[in-house]
Amino acid sequence: MSIVRRMKVWSPAIAGLLLAVLVLPGVVAAQPQASPGKVTEVTLYRGQAMVTRAIPVKAPQGSVEIVVGDLPEQVVTGSLFAEGSEGVEVRAVRFRTRAVGEEPRDEVRALDEEIKKINHELKSAAKMQELLTKRSAYLDSLEGFVAPTAKIELSQGVLDAEALQAITTFSFGERQKIATEQLELEVSVEKTNEQLSLATRKRAELTGGASQTVREAVVFVEKRNADEGTIRLKYLVESCGWSPTYTFRAAADQEEIRVECNALIQQMTGEDWSGVALTLSTASPALSATGPGLAPFPVSLTPDGDGEKANQADLAQQLQAIRGKQKTAIMLFNNSRDVTGNLGLNWDANAAANEFQYLELTNPKDTLSALQLDNTGAEGPSLSYRLEGGVSLASRSDQQMVRILQTSLASNFYHVATPVLTSYVYREAELKNTSAEDLLAGPVNVYLDGSFVGQAEVPTVARGQTFVVGLGADPQVRSRRELANKTDSVQGGNRELGFEYRLLIENYKEEPVAIRLFDRLPHTDRTGDVRVDLSPLEVALSTDELYVRRERSKGILRWDVTVPAGATGKDAHTVEYDYKVDFDRNFKLGALVKNVSEQQIEFEQLQRARFKR
Repeated sequence: MSIVRRMKVWSPAIAGLLLAVLVLPGVVAAQPQASPGKVTEVTLYRGQAMVTRAIPVKAPQGSVEIVVGDLPEQVVTGSLFAEGSEGVEVRAVRFRTRAVGEEPRDEVRALDEEIKKINHELKSAAKMQELLTKRSAYLDSLEGFVAPTAKIELSQGVLDAEALQAITTFSFGERQKIATEQLELEVSVEKTNEQLSLATRKRAELTGGASQTVREAVVFVEKRNADEGTIRLKYLVESCGWSPTYTFRAAADQEEIRVECNALIQQMTGEDWSGVALTLSTASPALSATGPGLAPFPVSLTPDGDGEKANQADLAQQLQAIRGKQKTAIMLFNNSRDVTGNLGLNWDANAAANEFQYLELTNPKDTLSALQLDNTGAEGPSLSYRLEGGVSLASRSDQQMVRILQTSLASNFYHVATPVLTSYVYREAELKNTSAEDLLAGPVNVYLDGSFVGQAEVPTVARGQTFVVGLGADPQVRSRRELANKTDSVQGGNRELGFEYRLLIENYKEEPVAIRLFDRLPHTDRTGDVRVDLSPLEVALSTDELYVRRERSKGILRWDVTVPAGATGKDAHTVEYDYKVDFDRNFKLGALVKNVSEQQIEFEQLQRARFKR
C-alpha cells in the first residue's frame, strides 16, 4: 500500500503546486467530479465528532480532482484528511469556501424565506405608519385653517355652524381612527418583531451564525486502474456531544434490576446523520501524532520556615487547580497540528506536573494519602459504545436520545438504617455489572415495582465490578435511637463517661427484611489523649471486608440483621451497645471544629467508596 494513500490536509501552497504538476503539458487531468458523498460513520465524543463520508470515484485511470460539497457549518477546517480504496491514492486534500446566493440547506432556506417575508411585513408596517403620520399632519393643517376662519366669521356674524360642526366631527372621527390604527399597527409590529427574533434565533441555531457560504473539500487522487473506487473523507465537527442517562427498574420479587442506558445527544453541526454507524466515545480526538515529552524536574534548597503547613482542604483546592491546568494543556496539545505551538503546550503540562510533584515533596505522607493523590484514572476510563444498526440524528437544537444497552443484572436487595440521622429506612441493592459494556457515570431514574421512587447517580462501573444503587425510603420500616443510660465518674486523674444506647427497628411488612444498621462511636486520631472503649457486643458487628477495612477504624458501627415480619411496638427488633470515653479530668470533651473541611473530604471519599465496591 502506498505511503501517500492516507494524507492529512496540505497547505494551499502545496496543494496549488500539486495541481500545477497535475496539469503539466503532456499530462491530461480528468474533469473535476462533484459529489457530496454519504455520511457513513460518526464517532461522537463529548464535545466533537469525527465524521466519515464515503465518496465514489468513477473516473478513468489517471489524475482526478473530486469536489466534496455540503460540508457542515461546524467543520474543523484543519482536521480534514482522506484515504482511498485499492487502486485509489490520495495525493492531497484542500478545504475551500464559496459564497452563494442562498443557503444550500432546505431548512435554512425555508427560514431565510420566512425572515424575508417578515422583513417585508415590517417595511409595509413602516409605510403604514408613515401614512398615518401624514394623515395626522393633514388634520393638524385643516384645524389650523378652520379655527382662524371660524373666528373671523363669528366676529362678522356669518358663521356657518353646521359646516363647522361637520368639520369638527370629521376631524375628531379621523383622529380616533388614526389612534386605533396606530395602536393596532404597534401591536402588529411588536408581534412581527418577535417572529423575526424567533426565526433569526432558529437560523443561528441551525447554522451557528454562518453566512451564506458553501464549504467544500477538494481531494486530489491518482487512479491506478479504471475500476470504480472509493475515498473516505474524515473531518471533525463541533457543536455536538453526548452524556449517559440511566433508568433502573426493580420488580416486586427483588431478584434483579432491569438496566436501561441511553445517550442524550446534542447535534447542531449543520449536517444530518442518516442511517450512520454511530460510536459514542469518552475519549478526546487527537490531531497531534506525537505524544508530550517529559521535562527535567529541578529542585533546590531553601531555608525551612516555621509557617503552618497546608491542610487537606487547601491541598485539595491546589490539586484541583493543578489537574485543571494539566488537563487543559494536554487537550490543546492533542488537538493542535502546530509543532511550534505544541512545544509551549507541552511545557504547560510539564509545569503543572512540577507543581504536583512539589506537593509530594513538601507535605506529610498521611495528608497526601488521605487526599488519594495517586491520580490514576481520575479522569475516568476511555469508553466507546458502538451502536447496532443505522442511527439517524438530525441537526437541531433539542436533545435526542438513543439506546446504548438494555440488560438485567442480578441484585442483592437490602435495607439501610441510620437512626442517628433519620428514622427513615432506605432500600438499596448491590448489582454486579455482568453486561458486555462498562457503565459510564451518569444520572439514573429509579423505578420499583413500576413506580418512580427518585433519582440517583451511577458511578463509572467496569465490567465485573459491583456497585450500589438506592431504591428510596421504605414507608413500612422505621428505626430510632435511644440513650438508655449515661454515667460520669472520675478515676484517679481521668474522667470517665459511660454511654448505653438502644437501636430499635420496626418492620410493618408481612415478610422479614435484611437491614444494615449503622451507628458510630466518637473517633479521634489522638488516642493518647482520648480513649474510646467499646464493650463486648451481644450482636456481632458486620464482617464485610470492605466495611472492616474502610469504616470500622473510623468508629463506624455496622450490624447486618434480619428483622422479622410484624416486629413492631414492644416486639421491635433491638440492638444494644455501650462504650466508655476516658480522658484527662482537667479537660472537657467537645466536637472537633478546626478541621471541618478535612472531615468533609474524608466523608465524601467514604461515601463514594460505599457505592462503588
